[in-house]
Amino acid sequence: MAYRMVHPTTADQICPARKLALLALVEVEKKDAYVNLSLRELMRQKRLPSKERAMITALAMGVVKMRLYLDHIIQHFCDYSLDELPVFARNILRMAAYELIFFKHPAPIVGNEYVKLAKRFEHKGIASLVNAVVRSMGEGWQSVPIPSLDEDPVSHISITTSHPRWMVERWVKFWGVDETLALCRANNEPPPLCIRVNLKYTERELVARALEFRCRKIEPSPWVPECLRLDTTHDVTKLPGFIGGLFTVQDEGAMIVPYLLEPKPGEIIIDACAAPGGKTTHIAELVKDEAEIIAVDSHPSRLKLVEENAVRLKLFNIKTLLGDWTELAQQFINRADKVLLDVPCSGTGTLRRKVDARWKKSEEQVKQLAELQSRLLEASVPVVRKGGVIVYATCSLEPEEDEEVIKTFLERHPEFVLDDPRPFLPSEIPNAITQEGFLRLFPHKHNTDGVFAARLRKVG
Repeated sequence: MAYRMVHPTTADQICPARKLALLALVEVEKKDAYVNLSLRELMRQKRLPSKERAMITALAMGVVKMRLYLDHIIQHFCDYSLDELPVFARNILRMAAYELIFFKHPAPIVGNEYVKLAKRFEHKGIASLVNAVVRSMGEGWQSVPIPSLDEDPVSHISITTSHPRWMVERWVKFWGVDETLALCRANNEPPPLCIRVNLKYTERELVARALEFRCRKIEPSPWVPECLRLDTTHDVTKLPGFIGGLFTVQDEGAMIVPYLLEPKPGEIIIDACAAPGGKTTHIAELVKDEAEIIAVDSHPSRLKLVEENAVRLKLFNIKTLLGDWTELAQQFINRADKVLLDVPCSGTGTLRRKVDARWKKSEEQVKQLAELQSRLLEASVPVVRKGGVIVYATCSLEPEEDEEVIKTFLERHPEFVLDDPRPFLPSEIPNAITQEGFLRLFPHKHNTDGVFAARLRKVG
């Protein structure tokens, strides 16, 4: 999306939008902060027109997301290593490159704006460097060499889509070159805004009708009967019906997971890693609030979100329990009909929504989380009655956290079998079930977050 050039009121005045975006980016680097939180705090302190707020957000988020690609381009025109430059200088160059490449703003004007920022936050030497690099980039960024997809697919995908090399290497190994390229490209596209209509109190068509004048486009999900996809510029929490609990925001893929439980009225259902409560409240809605649902989480503030969501959605049979499931599970031996285990994971399926998440993950983290996930699954074994079900789910794309955890579990526990998910889905979803019988959704195939789920039934 191209943004119209924002000009300050005088020749020497610094553009406030660029200044705030720069301050947010510097805070992200210096404090390992999250860019969305930094932006929220900085913009809270200033009263800015909506167009400037939109540009600040697009610029800062874009630079964070495309950092590796921008650095590759900049380094071709800069005689100094970017790592050796001061943090302000480094991010000034990234912002300028982003405007040139993605906003397609003219190089002379971009150079002028960022020279002023360099003079304000650095010194004349850095300002001269910025001027020279920006003008050179403006003339030749499109000719910067990048390894070809055929000769070096990992480098090509990593650079052009700005994903960590270790992540791309793994995905090429697991999914192949074409799938990885499509996945990484999808991760750089804005995710759809989906809402889950509370069918206990209303109907999808009624909510769509109430929102039609606040949305540019509304379309029903082809897969989930309570889901609407919205295109709106409004704050979704201010839309008619949100405060009254007629709908909640949730990714379409996440809405599919509770269906694998096949929840029924009268059952005892435990959501063992419940916060912030999206799937917990969905389970309650699916049974018209007629099951006993116990929501467990180890974080007090996040468990409070479950309670707040339940109150807003007018769901009264959700009980919350604070603590670590591996320690609390023994309280529920042979008591639960169903357990949802939406485990803590690397979240590599949610990179579209969290632009800086790709830089905060590591391969070691994946291995550590797999150990925790196995412990949580083991703790659930005695909790489920014979004939009961455990649904294991992640928003990870990593087999170590997904297929491998389940395969190891089934080897240790012959009293459990893997059920085919298809009979429990709300509708037929193309290419969603793997040959091994797992549910797996991808951003580039299904336009959802990356989702993995397995339905485990206790037969012995």
